[in-house]
Amino acid sequence: MTLNEKTIIPKTGRIGRLAKIIENDTNRGVLFKVMHDVERYTSTSNYKQKAAWVRGAIERLEQEVGVEKSRTILEQCGRKCCGVTSRKRAKESMNESSTLKEFIEKLNDKGIGGSRLKLEDENKITGGYNVCYCGQVKHTQEPFLSDTYCHCSVGWYKQLFESSLNKSVNVKLVQSIICGSETCEFIIHL
Repeated sequence: MTLNEKTIIPKTGRIGRLAKIIENDTNRGVLFKVMHDVERYTSTSNYKQKAAWVRGAIERLEQEVGVEKSRTILEQCGRKCCGVTSRKRAKESMNESSTLKEFIEKLNDKGIGGSRLKLEDENKITGGYNVCYCGQVKHTQEPFLSDTYCHCSVGWYKQLFESSLNKSVNVKLVQSIICGSETCEFIIHL
């Protein structure tokens, strides 16, 4: 099913950001299919209903473009979700640190990145969240069928560490709360 011509696709907020990235990386036809019934999201203040719509939108996105492309799209959203303030505070922490371990300790002290980052070795950091911080989905009633949505956090971590360390990093999602795990877990390879 597709949207009718009178449907208004959000242009702002997280759903607006997602819509822009989907359209830029795919096409308007895919955007319309993914945004099916977006009024169910925009017309309610019920966070459980919003989470259910997002869950369906991610399933539709995966059907239209596949899991890998969907994850890439969500990573882009996460990079944009990692705001200027978080990046600035992390960069300041890096500049004030003489070692990578000290940098990680400063991030934890400031509550950046889940407050439980751990330097495993000179090229590997583990981290995660004990609660889902995403207001779009943390109230989901049903576990998400895939971890695609949580690649937003993969992008967030990438943006945070790349802007602080001035080099590319690789982030792996290990498990996700909205998929039924107790915690979200990530591995950041430097």
